[in-house]
Amino acid sequence: MASITEAELTRAIERTLVARGKMPPAEARSTARMVLGYFGLDDTVLDNKLSSEDRDRFYQLEEEGLLTSEEEDATVSRGKTWRIHYWLMKKARIRDVGQTGDAPRSDDAATVYRDIGESDWKRQADPPTGS
Repeated sequence: MASITEAELTRAIERTLVARGKMPPAEARSTARMVLGYFGLDDTVLDNKLSSEDRDRFYQLEEEGLLTSEEEDATVSRGKTWRIHYWLMKKARIRDVGQTGDAPRSDDAATVYRDIGESDWKRQADPPTGS
């Protein structure tokens, strides 16, 4: 399957993480660049190459179905077994989300709370009454 472009991944991020309020819109493109910087032309990325912050973003993308992680055991010298963790880009899902016209529906309750203004959250205490 052909490589994912920055525009495709950015659209998929906008229609998942940004649409659900999990990421500010301004971070979608930089996140797409970061992810593609790790993958390059490869289909997999070793987990130990990621920084801690970038790994957190990868987990967010995994929750949205844009990436997946796998592991395999490898036997090294002296019979030791090492577990290798790596990430895979779900190209078909990225393209599907990026090409569909509709963003996934967010939770109605979350939308209601997000739409309530900051001033509505502040309580105004009644002045104390004299007894």
